[in-house]
Amino acid sequence: MIQAQAITKQFGTGPTAVYALKEVDLTIETGAFVSISGPSGCGKTTLLHVLSGIEEPTAGKVFIQDKDLYGLKETARSDYRLRHTGFIFQSFHLLPVLSALENVTLPLLGLGMSAKEAAAAAQHALGLVGLPDKLKSRPSQLSGGQNQRVAIARAIASRPAVLWADEPTGALDTDTSQQIVGLLRHINLTLGTTIVMVTHDPGVAQQTDRIIRMANGRILPAAAQEAP
Repeated sequence: MIQAQAITKQFGTGPTAVYALKEVDLTIETGAFVSISGPSGCGKTTLLHVLSGIEEPTAGKVFIQDKDLYGLKETARSDYRLRHTGFIFQSFHLLPVLSALENVTLPLLGLGMSAKEAAAAAQHALGLVGLPDKLKSRPSQLSGGQNQRVAIARAIASRPAVLWADEPTGALDTDTSQQIVGLLRHINLTLGTTIVMVTHDPGVAQQTDRIIRMANGRILPAAAQEAP
């Protein structure tokens, strides 16, 4: 499903160059739920951004579903990301003037769905995350956990093959974090979605199928194939 080959990400040049990633090799199987973990500044978020097509590597290749992600032109890569992947952020990134239903519907319209189709898919996704009664609620009327559920609904409404999650529990309390991880596991099992999640929380990481531990821009060799 996802394969990284000798991924390097460099910022700057010469003696002041900083390497966020250093020749990273990684394979993630279809349908897996994996976490990328490690100390602050180890490169885990940069790796997620490179794997997902957001941030181009300095060197190396990324394949998703046998497609050379960075062999595509930027517009084609953006289109592929929009149609085949979903992204969950720590801070939700919901539009405050829109309802939950409208926040989930909006990206679907960008995929070319009719307003009726998009609204139906959005409503279904909000039902999957346990918010069928919050369709008209705006972000200010929802709790942090509910807003993250809306963000997850937005990410899964188009039924993506891969779901990228960048610290999805980082802004939540412990109980709500457990609920969100449980919801991600449910999505993984029922929809068959491959999920790649960055987390600094060891307790959250332990609930995934596999922990990819990083330090200093590299995957730790013994941990790369380790299950929790």
